[in-house]
Amino acid sequence: MSQAITTSLLIIASIVAALALINSVIPAMGKSASALAAANSATADRIRTDIEIIHATGDDGNDVITVWVKNVGTKKIVPITSSDIILTTPTTVASLPYVSGCSSECWDYALEGGASDWSRAVTVKFTLKTSVTTGVYTVKISSPNAASATEDFSV
Repeated sequence: MSQAITTSLLIIASIVAALALINSVIPAMGKSASALAAANSATADRIRTDIEIIHATGDDGNDVITVWVKNVGTKKIVPITSSDIILTTPTTVASLPYVSGCSSECWDYALEGGASDWSRAVTVKFTLKTSVTTGVYTVKISSPNAASATEDFSV
């Protein structure tokens, strides 16, 4: 009889331990699945977003650099104002901020061809107002979800 009681208690303890394990593992698996789904979605957005610098030029008389960038990905890029623009010379590196109606040490943009947003195949004309001298420049433009393009040009 005592062996039956011992066996019953061990079975009950095993069931309680299994339930405790299940109650702790299932919520953790749900959180992991949610995190993986979010990471997968962000990665898919990055893969579908791509930009290409078509042309970059500078005017040292007006202290203006103009860069035309095309959205060659399948995803619309929003907001354009959250893009990062880094301008590099052999001696300086500058991160220029977006300013609507930019006048000095900043950038502004215009959508080309009457477009209303930066969707697939739309070109954006970025106007960088900064001190421009004759020399070699590198411009790097990065979209809000990390698609980037770099172009070297001379003024």
